[in-house]
Amino acid sequence: MKSTLLVPPGAAGQQDAAPAAAGTCRYPGCGHPARARAGDGPGAPPRYCGRTVAEDRGEHGTAEVTRTALTAFRRRQELAGADPGSDNGRPLTTAITRAAAIRDDVLAAITRLSAQLDGALGQLGAVAGQLAAASPEAAEAQAEAVRAETAAGLEAARAELAAQAARAHAAQAEAAEARAAAAQAITAMEAAQAARADAEARAAAADDDRAATLQQAGQVRADAAGQVAQAQAEAQAAVTAARAERDTALAAAAAASARDQAARDQLAQLRDDHGRHAAALAAAHQAQLGALEETITGLRARLQRTEADADADRAERQHLTARLHELTTRQDGARKAAAP
Repeated sequence: MKSTLLVPPGAAGQQDAAPAAAGTCRYPGCGHPARARAGDGPGAPPRYCGRTVAEDRGEHGTAEVTRTALTAFRRRQELAGADPGSDNGRPLTTAITRAAAIRDDVLAAITRLSAQLDGALGQLGAVAGQLAAASPEAAEAQAEAVRAETAAGLEAARAELAAQAARAHAAQAEAAEARAAAAQAITAMEAAQAARADAEARAAAADDDRAATLQQAGQVRADAAGQVAQAQAEAQAAVTAARAERDTALAAAAAASARDQAARDQLAQLRDDHGRHAAALAAAHQAQLGALEETITGLRARLQRTEADADADRAERQHLTARLHELTTRQDGARKAAAP
């Protein structure tokens, strides 16, 4: 799920690696014009184009990124060499992406295991066809080789299943950490709202910046205290010149409060969606593991039947060899007895 958060004019100016021309998107490396303002209301103009562009993410492949204040902040962190998994990222999105990657790994492993099982079944069929024409010793040697190869394949399948189970467990742990991080983000947002109420008492002109800082507190909570202090300083400096615009700024504060409520609702919806996605993913993994265990059990049973057939065929050949030896001995005895 993608969302666009407003960036305070002061904070955006500090985070930009280089100054952008007026009306140009401030996303690193983007030269498109910023999107147009929706309506003629007060507040800073939009600073980002909002385009969705495919970007190279290195070992993670290519990802579609919507160019907003949030994605620009994360991109600047990546370009600066910051840890992409720090608290300034989006923990819920990271956990969902990690779970999807593990799901893809499980599906790929199941596909490879199915191909290996088909190959083993083909080899067992070839062995069954060759047993009728081969000598007992050659048949026994080939059956032993097939048993060893099949046992190795089963051991590799078990190891693959254990690895996939470990990845699924790790994904569940990451999801739990993401939920905890979301709870911390909510707590930080509420603390920032209290700070905004204190700043409103000093100057109404700083309400837009303060509301935007509260909306972004979940993503930059490490810098929230500094941004609030900056907003308070700017409000104190602007209070003398801003008295004539007080009514307009109060209306903007009311709109910012509505946007803040919408952001909290969106965060709650995102947490619910993540819980449902994690439960569905765990159920799908469990079903796939069960089907794979059934396939391995069936293959083991077929191998046992093939070995039993090979043993029976070997016993039959031994019996025929003994019978032939007995008939040959009798014929030799009869010829010697009939000789003058």
